[in-house]
Amino acid sequence: MYTKLVDRVADMLEDSLRYSEKKLGKAGAIMELLKKNDANAHSYFRYWLAKQVGIYLGETSEHVLEVFIYPEMLVEEISATLPLTLIVYVEVYTAALESIVDALQNALLAEYQTMFSPSADGLSFILNIYFVDKDDFLRRKGLSAAIGSLHTPAIRVWNRFSD
Repeated sequence: MYTKLVDRVADMLEDSLRYSEKKLGKAGAIMELLKKNDANAHSYFRYWLAKQVGIYLGETSEHVLEVFIYPEMLVEEISATLPLTLIVYVEVYTAALESIVDALQNALLAEYQTMFSPSADGLSFILNIYFVDKDDFLRRKGLSAAIGSLHTPAIRVWNRFSD
């Protein structure tokens, strides 16, 4: 099963590279741009990777309802070493879902470090995943307040009901 996950993660990263190349119109140059910390290249790459992670989480757990990417703050420099922050809106948080995220984190980190070596060699994680449920959302608790925010809104990358 872990081999399938590693293959899936490799596909996620390749899809993210292709998407970025297409959006930037720079065939064959995307890795160079990413390694030079080009903000546009990283924005496209990170968005599509977040979308791929959201799809995977939705496929592996029926409890995942929506996945959002939390935008980088203006003070953060977008780079290959900046973790991807996702808000995962769940019906019910389960230990099984946490196990899925842990396995995904490990597989993605290993592939990501290979892709962005040597700058990513020291990374201990690449995903910051925050789970929120209906109660959190209604109380606007924690990062759930970013969903629908006027100032720094989280961007929906996957939705169980429309994808």
